[in-house]
Amino acid sequence: MMKRYSRRLAASVLVLSVLFTSGCGQLSKEQRQARQQNLSSQELRPSQRQLSEEKYGRTTAVGEGSTIRMQSGSEQATIPFRTVNGVDYVVASEFATIAGFRFKWDEASSTFKFGDNDAAFQLKPGSLQAQKEDSSVQLAEPPILHNSQVLIPVSAFAFLLSDEVSYQLQGKNMILQASGNAVLGPIDGPDEVNTGSELDFEDDPNDPNKGERQAAPTLGQVWLSADGWEDIHAVPALKNIDLNGLITQAKRYIGVKYDFGADPYPQSGKFDCSTFTQYLFNKQGISLSRTARAQAKQGVTVSRKSLRKGDLMFFYVPGRFKTNKVVGHVGIYMGDQRMIHASPEPKDGVQITSINKAYWKHTYLKATRLAD
Repeated sequence: MMKRYSRRLAASVLVLSVLFTSGCGQLSKEQRQARQQNLSSQELRPSQRQLSEEKYGRTTAVGEGSTIRMQSGSEQATIPFRTVNGVDYVVASEFATIAGFRFKWDEASSTFKFGDNDAAFQLKPGSLQAQKEDSSVQLAEPPILHNSQVLIPVSAFAFLLSDEVSYQLQGKNMILQASGNAVLGPIDGPDEVNTGSELDFEDDPNDPNKGERQAAPTLGQVWLSADGWEDIHAVPALKNIDLNGLITQAKRYIGVKYDFGADPYPQSGKFDCSTFTQYLFNKQGISLSRTARAQAKQGVTVSRKSLRKGDLMFFYVPGRFKTNKVVGHVGIYMGDQRMIHASPEPKDGVQITSINKAYWKHTYLKATRLAD
């Protein structure tokens, strides 16, 4: 009797154990599926990332149901449209990734920001008003938020990005054309010996903030540099600006972290390239625009052969599908071929960098001197 009861009890325990295990297994599977769906949604949200060089030349899947196709040699990249309610769109994060822009989704302002080393472009889903540099641009159709992704209407590219990338519209695809630009040397490569090349940087011997002041500088001849920008020799120095004090102040922020699209430093405690220069010059009573591209339009253009402390230096950021004629980075010249700037590389944050390297010589676009 006891043996039969024990066998029944054991069988009951076994059945309950199987049912319990099966139920837990089913619940665990549902949890895993829910978790996977949640992670997929998070992955589809815009986030700050860049396409690594190792992905060039092969098919790269980005997002759900969409594939960026790069042909052999990366001469072209094909981005398929997303059609919603009869309107053709491009996934914002896909475009930014393949074009080589940094980007992020600003949750607080519900804004998609992208650009080189600062947020030159800002799009708000549902709004016809977009920001390019520091100006407002009216779009024909608004970007939208669809399935946790920001979609840019194809019609917006003519207003926003026609001077940034070369592209064609074929059927239901956007075809990006490679720029063919090449940069000689890594960003943290070795210093070069100046040989008198037109690419070398030189200090202005008349800089009043470096040694004894010599004869007063005068406006000089205009010439076309190797990188296509018009330079002016020996323009007057900044007036009523403590440039040595500005450089000293800038050094106090060495090590402050870089953050793409950073809010003003007092609120964020971080900088991107243009908020750093804007913050420092504002302290000296000079109002600078928010983005590097807009800042490049302020002041007087000076030659790379006649640089002074406090000059703003502007560079393009290399990208396989981007032009090399658009400003993407800004720093402050310190003298002796050194620049202080906020950058994600070669270190992360505010840093002093030698510009006497192939990378900086070839990506340099212009320098400006600000005056009252």
